[in-house]
Amino acid sequence: MKILSLLVGAALAIALFSGCSAIREVNAGRYNENTKAGESWLSDQFDPAGVNVAGGWKSSDWGNAVLTQDGRTIGGRLGDYDVKGVASGSRAYLLLSEGGWNYYSAVLERPLPNVLTGNFSRSIPFVKNFSRPIRLEQIAP
Repeated sequence: MKILSLLVGAALAIALFSGCSAIREVNAGRYNENTKAGESWLSDQFDPAGVNVAGGWKSSDWGNAVLTQDGRTIGGRLGDYDVKGVASGSRAYLLLSEGGWNYYSAVLERPLPNVLTGNFSRSIPFVKNFSRPIRLEQIAP
């Protein structure tokens, strides 16, 4: 009986470890797809930068933001999320991520010197039909 228990325990342990490997592979695949979709969407925005979003911002829905911009490349934080994006034409295209996972995409414009407005989407890449408005007001240049 003890031998049978040991064999069942060993088989269970092997199944669990191989299952974890399969789960890791699925998660790695989803992570890679998410990353590639975000990078591809950003690379599709190739116009010269016509907007600068650098500075400190606040949003009643998202909290505070600090954005940096070097040429077309945008980085920083918005609330709890890391920001990676590009300026293309009169718009900023942003990915909002946490722990390396892209949770949101956003398209923003600067209609006034101290305002960013646009939409954010839970979809990666951005989908206008599944988006909601976002507004940020500048608190520091």
